[in-house]
Amino acid sequence: MDKVFIIPETIGSDGEMLLCEDGQTVEKFHLAPFDSIADPTSTGELLVEFICAKFLFPIYLTFEPFTGMEDNLEGLFQSKNIEYSLKFEGLKNKCFPVFKLTIEKPSSLTFVLQETFWIATCNNFYTFSFSDNIVYKSVIGKSWFGREKTWIWPHFDMNGASTVIEIWHDGDGFNLYTTEPRFSTIEKLASYFPVGTSIVNNED
Repeated sequence: MDKVFIIPETIGSDGEMLLCEDGQTVEKFHLAPFDSIADPTSTGELLVEFICAKFLFPIYLTFEPFTGMEDNLEGLFQSKNIEYSLKFEGLKNKCFPVFKLTIEKPSSLTFVLQETFWIATCNNFYTFSFSDNIVYKSVIGKSWFGREKTWIWPHFDMNGASTVIEIWHDGDGFNLYTTEPRFSTIEKLASYFPVGTSIVNNED
């Protein structure tokens, strides 16, 4: 990736649910391929570069596939000895599958992205974390008709040293949430890309 776009963003601007103690500082950045707007393939390549340049493993992937895909996905992960769990989240008869994977090496990451990243481009939940800190909790809100309704929604547990990477709409880049000093500025994030990568932000 020759150029990477990185900008700071405001917490809550994408409706994310964070769990954190009072006084906990959480930084948020949006990262995307600079020359490949709305190109999910380039976003996948960007992820591989960011995670692999300094071998940020193990890394955990939590994602929501379409119902009915479970058997096929389990077979794929078993064929590559990728550790995973499958749970069904939801309320009463409205449950949906959630996979959690533990990815230990670059080849496993590349394989998983090749087989599943299209799910993220459909705007299904698809998020990496460095400490397996994605939890599902109930949220009360309003339905389209103004009635009170309860949903089960993924939350990012940002207590302690936590970093979460959530794929953005249509697979166009990703948002990074962090409490860790090593990812807390654009300059520090830039150091996780290969030497020679040009970083562009809204001040350039």
